[in-house]
Amino acid sequence: MRPEEPAAGLSIDAGVCAACAFARVVRSQRSAFLRCARSDFDPAFDRYPRLPMPACRGFEPRVAPSGAAS
Repeated sequence: MRPEEPAAGLSIDAGVCAACAFARVVRSQRSAFLRCARSDFDPAFDRYPRLPMPACRGFEPRVAPSGAAS
């Protein structure tokens, strides 16, 4: 899994979460879940949002790491 694609490998389309800076994938031995890191400091956001998310008021686009090829 590349850092610029945290939702890669999920068995479902993540919607806008796939391109969000706050998206994190939590893996267990049998499953993978998308966790919203925004929920760490804003209780209005679900820790594990229902996917796919068609829109989100907390969405922030992920910024490519500096020096990354485009």
